[in-house]
Amino acid sequence: MNVEITGRHVVITSAIRSYVMKRLRKFDKLCGEDASFHVIIDVEKERHTAEILLKSKLLDLTGKGETDDMYASILLAIEKIERQAIKNKSRLIEGKRQKAKAKSVEEKSGISRLRASARSGRSYEILEEESPRKAMAVEEAAAELGESEYPFVVFRNLESGSMNILYRRKDGSLGLIQD
Repeated sequence: MNVEITGRHVVITSAIRSYVMKRLRKFDKLCGEDASFHVIIDVEKERHTAEILLKSKLLDLTGKGETDDMYASILLAIEKIERQAIKNKSRLIEGKRQKAKAKSVEEKSGISRLRASARSGRSYEILEEESPRKAMAVEEAAAELGESEYPFVVFRNLESGSMNILYRRKDGSLGLIQD
């Protein structure tokens, strides 16, 4: 962790330096060891401002605090950066979880994505799903369709051995397409 402290119209004392270093230690967990901080402390009349710039591989954050007390301004700026860092880190983690979840769902269901383009020049994404089609009776397929949220079931007919599609019709009855 690299920390640079700049004072404008104020002398940086060892107490201010140690206070800043103590408060910035918690960012090792959030941003890692490669984070660098630039702390700018400014005093104008009775306004004490602290601006903290955080740069790391993943984040570039800025927090600013302004009060009539220097230590309170530093704390306010650090709290702002901490909220931003936590928000960004949780967003990254959630994104990774969503990608992993989508990938596992695709792997479990056997869905593969294909790109196709029509003559009009448009590109379409075709989902190709491979599912184990076991042989079953029409009654079993109807029971499976009733339990499922999908509008149809593709199955191999137990009696004829051909591929069949059982689907829900708009009127609520079931339709059967035989191969």
